[in-house]
Amino acid sequence: MSYTIKEKFDIIDKQINDVGKRSLNYVFLADPHVDEYLKKDENKELRIYEAEEIVELRLTRLVKHLEEAVKFAENNENIDFLAVGGDVLNAYSIKGKQSVIDTYNRSLAPLLSCKKPVLMAFGNHDDNAFQTLNPDVPEIKKEWVISDKDWKEKVLALYPFAKKCVFDKNYEYSKYFYFDIENKKTRVIVLDTMDMRRPFDENGTVTEIVNRLPRFWYTYEQLDWLCNQALTAGNGWNYTFISHMGIDYDTSCNCKNGEMLRDIFKAFNKREKYSYNYTDMNGNEVTVNADFTGIKDSKLLLFNFGHQHSELVHYSEDINLWQVATGCENAWGGWGGPAGIKDLPWVLMKDRTEGTENETCMDVFSLNERVGYKYNVGPGMDAVMKY
Repeated sequence: MSYTIKEKFDIIDKQINDVGKRSLNYVFLADPHVDEYLKKDENKELRIYEAEEIVELRLTRLVKHLEEAVKFAENNENIDFLAVGGDVLNAYSIKGKQSVIDTYNRSLAPLLSCKKPVLMAFGNHDDNAFQTLNPDVPEIKKEWVISDKDWKEKVLALYPFAKKCVFDKNYEYSKYFYFDIENKKTRVIVLDTMDMRRPFDENGTVTEIVNRLPRFWYTYEQLDWLCNQALTAGNGWNYTFISHMGIDYDTSCNCKNGEMLRDIFKAFNKREKYSYNYTDMNGNEVTVNADFTGIKDSKLLLFNFGHQHSELVHYSEDINLWQVATGCENAWGGWGGPAGIKDLPWVLMKDRTEGTENETCMDVFSLNERVGYKYNVGPGMDAVMKY
């Protein structure tokens, strides 16, 4: 069967309505990577090696795809929010920070005026500091790097629902936060796998370029927030998670402290206590005590991420949680790894064809306490995820 993006959204529209209004429903995409790529020329000078019109076409196609997603979401009262899973940019930019931020916001322009909530995770390319890991890129200028302050004030703040997001009360510029869907009694927790916390001045200019932490990292501070600020919605509330990367080894993401995140989820599901000690960035010794023993009728619904550039539907038995990676929205294939039981295999997005039903790669999710549904837009597979 051949269909346009709009026609596929129309099909999903009927499927969502059949699932029921009590389910949590949302649209998710990740990894557009819209802006230009760089490499050194024969004189060892860094140059943009893609024609400007190629980059422009990639950006305008993303805008077109998002326009269809927004129409779908706004026309279906059961859709609760839209989410972006990071790496909107390649962010090797030598044009400077403001150029990167402008490209970011232009790429997601349809979402800026969306009447439904828009939630965004921060990807490993989105800070315009990916050059620090690239031997072909000269030393980066500190003023090029997007700081935590820039992200909150120049990106997230532009979205109408940003004021309803709850950030870490101990770090006002956290790139992790939660948003409550009150009529569904569900808290959406957006995690940050790039919790670098580079210091910055009052203007948001980064003052230290050294990677003070492992690049892929759920910091101890972020997990403290998760235990004692985020997983506290109360009895009868459910939780779903948006992140750029998965939890840990079983989704091939290898985020530092991923095993601690898994242990927190275990304690929550078993209604147990969980504690750990750490030394914070100011040298203070901190003890974290989480108590999940009094929780009733609450469930972890889904852990949704991108980064892999390929599709995975993976069940983690030890935490009774599905982890789902959505394929790269705007590119070229990807990579994956082995998984365990109840899995669909990694699906590499190799059949992307502009102008066909495979021209975009998004997922629409419908989740409740018993089962989750993944409806695929573009290449990939639909999935039914039972607990």
